[in-house]
Amino acid sequence: MGLRYLIASLLLFGVVRSFRPIVNKDTVLLSILTWASSGFWILGLEYVSTSESAVLSYTMPLISIPMSSLILSEKGSHKEWAGAAVGFVGVLVYSFVVFENQTLSALGAVLTLLNAFFWAMYTIYYRKLKNQEPTKTVATQLLFGALLFFLIVPVDYRLEVTPSFWFDLVYLAVLSAAASFLLWNALARLSRVGKTSTLIYSTPVAVTVVQYIETSVLPPPVSLIGICLMIFGIYISRCSMFEEKGRLDQRQHERRERLEETGNESKPSLKPAAHSDNLRRPRIDQGVSHYD
Repeated sequence: MGLRYLIASLLLFGVVRSFRPIVNKDTVLLSILTWASSGFWILGLEYVSTSESAVLSYTMPLISIPMSSLILSEKGSHKEWAGAAVGFVGVLVYSFVVFENQTLSALGAVLTLLNAFFWAMYTIYYRKLKNQEPTKTVATQLLFGALLFFLIVPVDYRLEVTPSFWFDLVYLAVLSAAASFLLWNALARLSRVGKTSTLIYSTPVAVTVVQYIETSVLPPPVSLIGICLMIFGIYISRCSMFEEKGRLDQRQHERRERLEETGNESKPSLKPAAHSDNLRRPRIDQGVSHYD
């Protein structure tokens, strides 16, 4: 993993033609969060299958929405919460066949959920650093992440050079690291965390489509229902219809408040009118009219 991150980092620094890492508190923290996410994901795979790991990792939107409210003051909307929940239900339905006859490792589940937590956190920090140069940000993130992985190499070092090793390494470094992190950074900068997070549910959909193109075999009907739910979850989180309804409700609430304020101001006062001491009032005394 460290070698993969290092190659990806050098590639991105080469793209911007400057090897000057961005050193500030948020970028360093972003690197640590990324390293922790990848590390817990790898550890979790020692105890759970890849399919179980994927399902547990897809809890990420349910974590990122409340955390973005705490860190960015970016309160999750109802449609983002609904989209994330529907999408995750879709993941559970999609994976029903996988979990039907399996027992989930508690330790593996905890490690993978920690991966989801740190994944959510570095997505939030992408959003926080949206005004920072993106390519250098990702390059620095991967460079510091590589250094952290190299520090723990002595703990459990294993290297098996197979005939496809170098091809796999280049693929993982270029597409799975440099390109994917840069794309995820762009998505986080362009839209709210809640909207960006729910896009991860498109991964099983894309995998199913590619699998069908290659094998002409459709997944079981239950999995197809799950795919539909995931697509619907993404749609809900990004649908402008729900935004318009929310704005309309807000405008109606503001209009009612203005009407109440106007009504209070227009009510007649019950207090008697005050008279000035300088007013001259007539007085009748013994048939003669006098003025005070």
